[in-house]
Amino acid sequence: MPDIEARLKQWIVNGAADRALLEYTLQEITELRQRRDALEEILIILVRTGFPWDEEGTPGETFPAFRERYQRVMHEASGLLGLELRSTINRTEPRT
Repeated sequence: MPDIEARLKQWIVNGAADRALLEYTLQEITELRQRRDALEEILIILVRTGFPWDEEGTPGETFPAFRERYQRVMHEASGLLGLELRSTINRTEPRT
């Protein structure tokens, strides 16, 4: 993304449109929207899942299904967020 920002800024300064740049920008925006939609779906799944334990903290009968769903969507979210890649956000991720 920093590359596209620099290229767009340069394009604005020069006032010259580059078809390849515009196509690349459109592709990048489309991919970001798809990732946004996928992450929104993951959040919806998590919100609708609910807590698998009672007020005392004892796991209920839905705990196994919750664990499976939670692990699956967290794995999907990790991939969508690019946590396996270094970025300006996750390179300073707090240690857990």
